[in-house]
Amino acid sequence: MRGQKMNSEDNDLKGLMELLNSKAFSNSARLGIMIALYYEKKMSFTELLNFSGLPKSSLLFHLQILEDEGLIKINKVFTIAGIRTEIHITDKGREIIRKYLKYVKNLREEEK
Repeated sequence: MRGQKMNSEDNDLKGLMELLNSKAFSNSARLGIMIALYYEKKMSFTELLNFSGLPKSSLLFHLQILEDEGLIKINKVFTIAGIRTEIHITDKGREIIRKYLKYVKNLREEEK
């Protein structure tokens, strides 16, 4: 049984490391943005700016990387107050964050 537990733990750790070494998740700000979008489904640029505490230029940089990787979709929405930028997590992004959260949960459970 111990061998199976170690194998499962090794697989979870390997999967987590592969995910964190990817371009999209090699930066904690991008990981935080993706986790926020996973739970919120969509956020405005201003909401993400306030959530992340990043300067506008840095947030734009990180969002562009995530969009280039197909993990988010950035849309301009016309409202009464003017144009609003909305950021949505894609199905691909949701699946990757779901895997990330699963890996972390499994590793935490195996600590006990």
